[in-house]
Amino acid sequence: MRRANKSLSMGMLLVALSLTLKHFFVQLPDFLMGLLLGSGIGLELLGIYAMKHDLTPVRNFKKKIFNKIIGKGA
Repeated sequence: MRRANKSLSMGMLLVALSLTLKHFFVQLPDFLMGLLLGSGIGLELLGIYAMKHDLTPVRNFKKKIFNKIIGKGA
């Protein structure tokens, strides 16, 4: 099995953090709980997909959009 990438690690961290906060420390509002769990699960799925597939086109697209938004380059 391949080593976990950044997306998968961050997803697991977000899910673990949100569940730990909910059960042991503070009661989070439903919106924040859903946001943390949803983004964590989304990152986990992206990380699992990235283990088998090349995400270079996605990275290049995101860079192109980001540069277009902030006005760098042509």
